[in-house]
Amino acid sequence: MARRRGGHHAAELHADALRLLAEADYPSPVKQVILMALRGGKPGKQVRLVCTKAAQHCQLWVPPALTQAVPDSTAKPTVYWLCDAHHGQVSDAEIVAFLTKQHRSRKGKR
Repeated sequence: MARRRGGHHAAELHADALRLLAEADYPSPVKQVILMALRGGKPGKQVRLVCTKAAQHCQLWVPPALTQAVPDSTAKPTVYWLCDAHHGQVSDAEIVAFLTKQHRSRKGKR
């Protein structure tokens, strides 16, 4: 086995952040994605929605099906990225349209 230099240090989360997450009424998959983001985990490929510029702003979209009384087990939260120019400039409806379009194009590639 190879040796690691420096050792592994677990990220410590602020107690208030953990408390708020525990109290939140989110489904388990959503909480897992939020925890991963809080710990600095890489949430997969950087999916840029609007343009091909370098993205700096990581966002999380939770489908309404996950927040229902009986959540849809096939629905999943999506992490996406926006550049400085588009951060705060794109409406929720446009974000949903971009995410839906990307989801359909990925299904077609399979």
